[in-house]
Amino acid sequence: MLWLLSAVLLLPGTVYEARAQRPFPVNDPFYRSETARRTFHDGIAAAGELAYRSSAPVPGAGLATSGSPVSLSFRLHYALARQLDLNAYWDAAGSATGTTVMLSWVGLKYYWSVEESDYAFRLAVDPASDGRVGFPQLDVAFISTKALTPLFSTDFAFGVRRVRKGFRQFVPAGAAPVTDEGPLSEVSDQSQFIDTRALGMELHFMWSYNTIFDPARSNVFVAVMGEGGQYELIETSLGAVPVTKDEEDFGRTDYSGGVVWIRSGIEFNRPSYQIIPFASLPLKQWAPEEDSDARMQLGFRLMVR
Repeated sequence: MLWLLSAVLLLPGTVYEARAQRPFPVNDPFYRSETARRTFHDGIAAAGELAYRSSAPVPGAGLATSGSPVSLSFRLHYALARQLDLNAYWDAAGSATGTTVMLSWVGLKYYWSVEESDYAFRLAVDPASDGRVGFPQLDVAFISTKALTPLFSTDFAFGVRRVRKGFRQFVPAGAAPVTDEGPLSEVSDQSQFIDTRALGMELHFMWSYNTIFDPARSNVFVAVMGEGGQYELIETSLGAVPVTKDEEDFGRTDYSGGVVWIRSGIEFNRPSYQIIPFASLPLKQWAPEEDSDARMQLGFRLMVR
């Protein structure tokens, strides 16, 4: 199984060839600066994250499509018990069909400690999934945090995700929908939409080294992240003029891909807030015919706790 190309965001452009986009999350809230220690001190905390995708693609990629280079997400954390948190995540991002704000994940996170090490187990469910794509998406992860010395610590996370994801792609008049196996049909003389569903599995990991520089555990961190998965993609035309003789599912293809990132930034901690400016750079990616591209990300996270 190849590493999943999940954090892919593509910048606005003219779509001359409607190659199938990939249903990767616009703003995946997990496996980024994730720790096995509770990051807030009272019963509740709220956080927001703003991220910008670079306009320069990874060399060798070349797909122009609709989408926004800027994304915004929100998080709410509530302490149900001394070792158990309830978490909710919202995404707000632009796409070819407009800007939407939706509840993307609801999760439980359980903490425990053994000597000098901290551990956590997280179970998250995607409440937006419905009967059209089967049982909701699930994300299960194990996280550990260890103090190597008084000035150095490490965070590790490993998770598995059951993917049941869908999205809609706009195809302008005069463009022929294309998959990894070639054109799906003749060119249509009317604009249309194509619905894509992805059914499959993903693997995620994150390994971070942190240099602590004050008593509040503020630190400079460098992390390596990898994501990989395999899906079955199902394409359905919603155009006024069908692009195939059969108006039902007209495309079923297998897809596997992935990306390895390096992420670095500063985590600035104070009792009432946390600030994390960061940058993520894709080191290597895999995708059929390199038809999608991961891009450098710059972002800023603020937590009020």
